[in-house]
Amino acid sequence: MVTKTGKKNYKKITDYSTFLLTGEDRYSIEIKISEIVSEYLEQDLKDFNYSVFNEENMDPVTISSELYSLPVMADQRIVVVSDIDKAPLSLLEMLSVFIKKNISTSILILSGTKPDKRKSFFKELSAKKTCLSIEFKEKNDREIIQWISNHIRSKGYNISVGALQMLSLSLSSNLSQISSETDKLIEYCEDKCICEDDVENVMGISKKYNIFKLQKAVAEKNLKSALMICDNILKDKGNKTDPISINLFLSKMFTSAFEIGYNSIASKISIERSAAALGYNNPWKDADILTCSKTYRTSELLRNHRYFLECDIKLKSSYQSPDTAIFLLLEKIISHSDDNSFIYLDYFDSVRK
Repeated sequence: MVTKTGKKNYKKITDYSTFLLTGEDRYSIEIKISEIVSEYLEQDLKDFNYSVFNEENMDPVTISSELYSLPVMADQRIVVVSDIDKAPLSLLEMLSVFIKKNISTSILILSGTKPDKRKSFFKELSAKKTCLSIEFKEKNDREIIQWISNHIRSKGYNISVGALQMLSLSLSSNLSQISSETDKLIEYCEDKCICEDDVENVMGISKKYNIFKLQKAVAEKNLKSALMICDNILKDKGNKTDPISINLFLSKMFTSAFEIGYNSIASKISIERSAAALGYNNPWKDADILTCSKTYRTSELLRNHRYFLECDIKLKSSYQSPDTAIFLLLEKIISHSDDNSFIYLDYFDSVRK
């Protein structure tokens, strides 16, 4: 049986004897393995009935010995084979034979990043009713923010919207690292609600000068505020937000705002109704996008995409100082988005002369 992460359309874990856990989200895979192990084994008996193998010790003979051994004072034993996408053919052949025997005393857990499911072994697994296959895809930015919020709540804490945004700036997409860093934040927090001051003190991210504050200033066409915030971001050596990420971050907002504006014109509906129809209805995640679609006309939003492209070329070609390129970008999208003379190609050509 095959499913996707989050779609709980499968039976209880103990109805399966084989598990195939794949994907880039290694942290979630490890969490799922722990969940499976806890369903089958008592903690006191784990040392006798739990074996783990990976790329460094994939010996088919040793793994076979573990799979065919009887459990000690338990109904089942568990054998975990990680990095299954790097397993040699000899191991896959041995596992294929084992799976066909339907031995109920051994639970097999296989994990890997991206195994070739065209191989006969994985086709056999997918056809087996007692095999549960789950893919853990790498989370996007929004999913990571939601994961952080859920993780903090699971610890009995809450986090403010501003603090959550700030926290997301200092973390990578590695959920293991995110879990570790948020746990440190929880330990520091004296009450049950994490605020912006807590994140600023623990993570070193400014609550006044960060990418979300910059996004808000740009959405509102506040050039003075945008330049000041951007300047402080770039001067802060502890801030991981660089010119390339600023250009990309802001361009995503304008892309979404253009989608809302264009749909509003095409469907002859208000900006608010257009945003709701397209799914931009989160009161805090989409607030700046909605503001941007109201503040800038659709023609301005379209012209600004040329400025983002121009800035991207400058940043990747080392034609201009990255900081200068970003400051010029901010001035043009805020002050010259309605200036027909500031056409991308003409302007860029003139600057190069």
